[in-house]
Amino acid sequence: MKANAIVDEVFSVIRIVTAFGGQHHERIRYEQSLADAKKAGLRKGLYLGISQAFVNISLYGAVALIFWYGPYLARIECWNYDAGVVMIIFTSCLFATNSISMFIPYIVAFIDAAVAGAKVFAVIDRKSPIDYTNHTNNQPHVVRGDIELRNVTFNYPARKEKKPILNNLSVRFPAGKTTAIVGETGCGKSTIIHLIQRFYDPNGGQVLLDKNDIRHLNLSWLRSNMAVVSQEPILFNDTVAENIRFGHATATIEEIKEAARIANIHDFISNDLPDGYNTSIQGSRLSGGQKQRIAIARAVLSNPKILLLDEATSALDAKSEKEVQIGLERAYQGRTTIVVAHRLSTIRHANHIIGLKAGQIEEQGTHKDLMELNGSYAQAVKLQRLENSHDDNDEDENEDYEKENNQAFGKRRRRDSRCSTHSKTSSTTDDDETKQITAAPKSTSRKPFFLRILALNSPEWLSILLGSITSLIYGAVTPAYALIFSLVFGLFNQDVETAERNARNYSILVFCVGLAGGLCQFISSYAFARSGEALTLRMRVISFVTMLRQEMSWYDLEENQHNILVARLSKDAASLKGMTGVTIGAFLNAVGTLVAGLVISFNAGWKLTLVLLCFTPLIVLTGYMLGQRVSKAGQAKGFSSHAEHGSTYATESLKHIRTVTSLGLQNHFIRLYKNAYNKEFRSSLWQSQKIVIGNAIANTIMFFIQLTAFGYGAHLVINREMTYVGVFQIFAVVTYATVAFGRSVSMVPNYSRAKEASIKIMDLHARQSLIDPYKENEGKVLHEVRGVIEFRDVSFKYPSRKESRVLRHLSFKCKRGKTTAVIGPSGSGKSTCIALLERFYDPQQGEVLLDGHDLRTLNIQWLRSIIGLVPQEPALFNISIRDNIAYGDTTRKFTDAEIYEVARQADIHDFVIKLAQGYDTLCGSSDQLKLAGGQKQRIAIARLLIRNPKIVLFDEGASALNAAVEEKILHTFNQTRANRTCIMIAHRLSTIRNSEKIVVLVRGRKEEEGTDEQLTANPHGTYSQLLEAAGLEITTGKNTSNTEYVYF
Repeated sequence: MKANAIVDEVFSVIRIVTAFGGQHHERIRYEQSLADAKKAGLRKGLYLGISQAFVNISLYGAVALIFWYGPYLARIECWNYDAGVVMIIFTSCLFATNSISMFIPYIVAFIDAAVAGAKVFAVIDRKSPIDYTNHTNNQPHVVRGDIELRNVTFNYPARKEKKPILNNLSVRFPAGKTTAIVGETGCGKSTIIHLIQRFYDPNGGQVLLDKNDIRHLNLSWLRSNMAVVSQEPILFNDTVAENIRFGHATATIEEIKEAARIANIHDFISNDLPDGYNTSIQGSRLSGGQKQRIAIARAVLSNPKILLLDEATSALDAKSEKEVQIGLERAYQGRTTIVVAHRLSTIRHANHIIGLKAGQIEEQGTHKDLMELNGSYAQAVKLQRLENSHDDNDEDENEDYEKENNQAFGKRRRRDSRCSTHSKTSSTTDDDETKQITAAPKSTSRKPFFLRILALNSPEWLSILLGSITSLIYGAVTPAYALIFSLVFGLFNQDVETAERNARNYSILVFCVGLAGGLCQFISSYAFARSGEALTLRMRVISFVTMLRQEMSWYDLEENQHNILVARLSKDAASLKGMTGVTIGAFLNAVGTLVAGLVISFNAGWKLTLVLLCFTPLIVLTGYMLGQRVSKAGQAKGFSSHAEHGSTYATESLKHIRTVTSLGLQNHFIRLYKNAYNKEFRSSLWQSQKIVIGNAIANTIMFFIQLTAFGYGAHLVINREMTYVGVFQIFAVVTYATVAFGRSVSMVPNYSRAKEASIKIMDLHARQSLIDPYKENEGKVLHEVRGVIEFRDVSFKYPSRKESRVLRHLSFKCKRGKTTAVIGPSGSGKSTCIALLERFYDPQQGEVLLDGHDLRTLNIQWLRSIIGLVPQEPALFNISIRDNIAYGDTTRKFTDAEIYEVARQADIHDFVIKLAQGYDTLCGSSDQLKLAGGQKQRIAIARLLIRNPKIVLFDEGASALNAAVEEKILHTFNQTRANRTCIMIAHRLSTIRNSEKIVVLVRGRKEEEGTDEQLTANPHGTYSQLLEAAGLEITTGKNTSNTEYVYF
C-alpha cells in the first residue's frame, strides 16, 4: 500500500519530479517501500512451505499408520475387517489424501482473503460521526442563510499543536449579505469554510444555520444548499460539461453555457477546446485560471442559498477576475456569501470584512471603516497598492473605457486570425509529430516471452535451480507412493509373518516418501518465493523507472492516467510470477510424476500402459485449448480495463474527497465504481465458466482413464497376462499422474495472465522516450551559463489537444541576469512557456534557446539542474517538511542550518518550529498536516531557494500568499535573483511592475513588450487595460522620446 501511495503521489506531480530531477530519488524511495513487501512475500512463502511440508508429512504419516494397522486388523479381527473392507479404506484414503494435497496450495488464498477481509470489514463496520447517509435529522423548509459561529474552538484531529486553529471564535454571517474574511496565512480562514460545510465538528462551541446547530441538520440537505469554490480547483476526469453539471445534476446544456458565460470561460470552451463542452478534462492541458473558472461555473450553476468562495479568483488574471467578479456579484444577490481572499481588490465592496489573526477576530467592519482604523487590513491594502479613492462612479467610467478598448482589441484579434492561416500549412507536420509522440513502439524481440522473463529472473538462478530440482523430485514422490500403495494389496496373499514384516517396511517407506516430499515441497515453495518476489520487485522498479523517463505528452494520454499507472505497477508486475516460480514448479512436478509413473507402469505391464497412453494427446489438447481460451480472454480488449477504471474512480474520489463531499458526489462515484466492477465481474464470470468447463472435461477424461484401467486390466488378469497387483500398480500410478497433470493445467490461467502482463511490461520497456531525462552523456554542457533565454518563432500545441494551438510564432528574449515578466489572460500560453523551458515538451516549430543553443542540443539533466521552478499549484510530497525543502537538490545533503536559512527567507520557519515535530512533520498528499495554500507555497519557495539555480521560473509563485507575506517573499526574491535570469508569470500585476521587461501574451501571441513605463505610455494597450482592471495606478513616463515600446 505504501508503494502504491508513492507511485500515485509521484505521477500526480510528475512535472515537479521532472523539474527537480527527482527521478533517482523517487526510485530509491519506491524501492525502499517495496522492500517491506518483498519481506512479507518471503515470509508468506516460508510459512506456506512449512505448512505444506507439515500437512504432507502428517498425511503420509497417517497413511503409513493405516498401511500397518489395516493388514493387522485383517489378520486379528478378520470377522470385522476382511481384505475387501481394508481395500475400500485404502482406496478412500488414496483419494482423500489426493484431494487434501490439491487443496493445500490454495490455503494461502484463504489466508490472504481473511487478512484483507479483516481490514475491509473494519472500515465497513466503522460508524462515521459525520454520516451523510443519515437522513433522520432535521430539514427546514425555508433557508434564510444566517450563519453563526458561537464560541468555536477547533484544531484538526491530525494536528498535534497545543494552540488551536480557532480560539473561542464568535462571528456572524448575516443572511443575504456578503462577508469577507481576510488575514495572514494559517489564521483559520479556510477552516471556517470547512466547519460550515461540516467536514469537521468543532471541539467546542456551535456552528449555527438559522439558529439551528448544524449537527442536528440533515447533512446531505445542508451541503445541497451550499456551493464552494476552493483555493485549489478540483476537476474530475470527465467532460467539461459534466464537470460543470456536477453543480446541478439535471441542468440543461444551455444552463451550463450560461453559467460558463458568467464565469468568463464559455468562449474558451467553445472556440479553443477540440470538442467544446464534450472535451475530456484529462486530455486537455488547462491552466490554473481555466480550471478555476470552470469551478466557478459549477458553483454558479448550483444556484445555492449559501456561496462559499475560498480564494475563488486567485488563479485569474486581472481582466478575467474583474469579468468573473461582475458575474459573481450577480450571483451574490439574495445569497449569504462568504469570501476568503488574499487579493483584497475582490472584497472591497463586501458588506462586512472580518480580519482574523491567530484564530481570533482582530478587526471588522466595512472597507471604509477598516481603512480609517489603519490596522492590518489598511496596511495590506497599501501593500497591494489599491487606490483608496475608487468609488462606484470610477468603476462605471472604467467599464465604459474598457468597452472602447475591447473594440480595438477585437480588431487586433481578427488580424491575428488572418495571420494564423500560416500555421495551418504546417498542420500535416504537426499531426505526424503528434502520432510519433503518442504512439508507443512495440516490442520487437522474437525471443519467447517465457525466456525473456526467465532472463530477467536470472540473478536468482540458484533459487530457481533449487526449486526446480526439488519440484522434480516431489513429482516422483506420488508415483512412489502409488507403487507402495499397490504393493500393500499383496499383503493379503502372504503368510502372517511375511505380511507383518512387509506391512512394517511399507509403512516406513511411505513415511520416508512423505518426509522427502514434505522437505522438497518446503524448499521449492521458499526458493520460488525468493525468485518470484525478487522478479516482482525488479520488474516494478524497472517499470517505474521506465515510466519516469517518458516525456510529458505520454502522461497526457488517457490510458496513462496516474491511477492506471499505479494499477499497472501493482498488478502486472506481480502477475509475472505466474510465468516463473510456481508455474515452473507445477510443470516440473508434472514431469517428475509422468516420468516416474511411466517407468513404474511399463515395468508393471507395458500393454495396459500403452493403452492408457492413448489418452495423453486428448489430455494435452484439453489443456492447450483451455490455455488458449484464457490467454485470448486476458488479451481481449477491455477485459482488464474495467478494473482499471474502477480503481481510477476510487482513487480520484478519495484523493479529492473534500470536493466530492461538498458537491454531494459520493453516490455518483459509488455508482461509477460499482458499474465498473460489475462489468469486470461479468467478464470474469464468463471466463471462469469457460475455465470450469475445460477442467470438467479434463476430469471426465481422467475418469475414462480409470475406467479403461480397470476394464482392460481385468481382461489381462483373466487371461493371466498380468497379476491384479500389477493392475493396481498401474491404476494407482496413472491416477496420480493424471491428477498431477490436472494441477499443471490449473496453472494455465496464471500463466496466461502473466503472459498478458508481460506483453504490457515488455512494450513499456521497449518504448523510447522522446525526451529522456536519463540520458546523461547526450547533449552539450555549457561550462559558463550567461542565462540569455530566447523564444524564436515558437509554435506549439499539446499532443492531446492537437486541434488547438497554444503558442503562435512567439518570439521574445530574456536578458542575462534580468527579470522578465510574462503576463496575459488565462490560457494565453504563459505556463506553456515554462513547460518548454523545462523541456517538458519540444516545440513543433521554432526554437527555445539558452545562450544561443537550442535546448534540444543540451544535456537535459544538466539543463534542468540549473533551473528552479515554483509552480502555479504548490505540490509537496508525503515526506517531512525538511525533506520537501531539500528536494530542491537531491544530489546534495543539507545541514539543518541551510534548511532553516532558506525557510526563514521564505518566511515559513517560524510556523514550522511551532509544530509538534517541527521540520520532521509529514506533509504533502496525505494532507495530515492541513497546510494552507500559502504555507505550501512558501515551502515550495524554500525548495527553490535551496536549489540555488541559475535560472528561476516563477509560475504564479506568490498567488496563494497574502499581501504582507507576498511583500516579504518578493523582497527575498529580489535579493536572491542577482546574477540570475528570472521569468515570472503573474496575474497579480503589482508583483511584476518592477521587472526589467514585461511580455504580454494574448491567445499565444506576443501582444506587447517593454518595461512598465514603456507599456503604460500607451493607454490603449493591453497592459494598461490589465492595470485598469486590477485597480492599479498607471504612471505614464515623462520622457517618451527614448521609449523602446513594441506593439503588435
